[in-house]
Amino acid sequence: MPTWVVSTLFAARKVPWKRVLAAIVWLNVEGRKYWNRLTPEERKEVRDIALKSKGQRSNLSGTDLGRLVSLFGKIRKADIAN
Repeated sequence: MPTWVVSTLFAARKVPWKRVLAAIVWLNVEGRKYWNRLTPEERKEVRDIALKSKGQRSNLSGTDLGRLVSLFGKIRKADIAN
């Protein structure tokens, strides 16, 4: 077996997998609460803008950036009110 495979397997054993799984579950539950604060149309709009960006802010127009900021503000507004 190649040495990089062996070292990767040993490294993977050191990962606290229970904590990783707990974090994934927590993010799924909490993230869904935030995401569901948007309407289905707004969620589609966020997805479309994210795809358009291809992971680069510079790929978006000022209008797209402004719209994302307003949508994320809507998500956070309910959190700040509590």
